[in-house]
Amino acid sequence: MSKLYLRGDTGALRLVNDTGTDMDVSGGIGWLAYSNTAASTAVTASSAETMFSTNYTVPANYLEAGTLVKVHFQGIATATNSTDTLTIKMYIGGLSGTAILTSSATDATNNDIFEGEVQILVRTAGASGTFVAKGGFTKVEAASGTATRVIAITPSTTIDTTATQQIGVSATWSTNNAGNSCRLDIMTVEIY
Repeated sequence: MSKLYLRGDTGALRLVNDTGTDMDVSGGIGWLAYSNTAASTAVTASSAETMFSTNYTVPANYLEAGTLVKVHFQGIATATNSTDTLTIKMYIGGLSGTAILTSSATDATNNDIFEGEVQILVRTAGASGTFVAKGGFTKVEAASGTATRVIAITPSTTIDTTATQQIGVSATWSTNNAGNSCRLDIMTVEIY
C-alpha cells in the first residue's frame, strides 16, 4: 500500500503517492479545526445566557458552497440548586447568530449531562450566503444512559461567509445562584 502526501505548492491542494503520482483532491479533505484540551470555564452564578469558553471561530471567507461543518459537544451540570432550570443552545455566528440546537429549560440535578452533534452544510457563499443544518442532542435531564435524544433541523438560513463565524455552545440558568454550575468538557469542530 502506498502512502499519500498532501501537496500545496502548485497553487491547488493535491495528493501525491510515494511513487510520485499526483492526484486532484476532489471535494476537499476534512480536518479537525478545533478540539478543546481542557474543560471550559464553568458557567455559574449567572442567569444571563453565556457562551462556554471552549468555542471556535471560522475565519472570514473560509466557508464556501459545499463546505460541511461537523460539531460535537458534551458537558455536565456539576452543581445545581433546588428546581433551577438549565437551557443549552449550540450556535453558529455566536450569541447573535443562529441557534442550531436549543434544549428546553430543564430542572437540572447534579451530574446531569448534555451532548450533541450537528452537521452544517453551506449552500451558497457571500454576504447573503445560506446554510442548512441537522443535528441531535441529549437534553439536560438525566444521568448518562437515561437521557432523551432530540433531533433538530434548521431550514435554509442566511449566513455571512465574508465575516468570521463563531461556533459555540451556551448555557442559561433560570436564576442567578452560586449553587448552579455547568461546564463543557468536549467540543470538536471538523470542516470538510
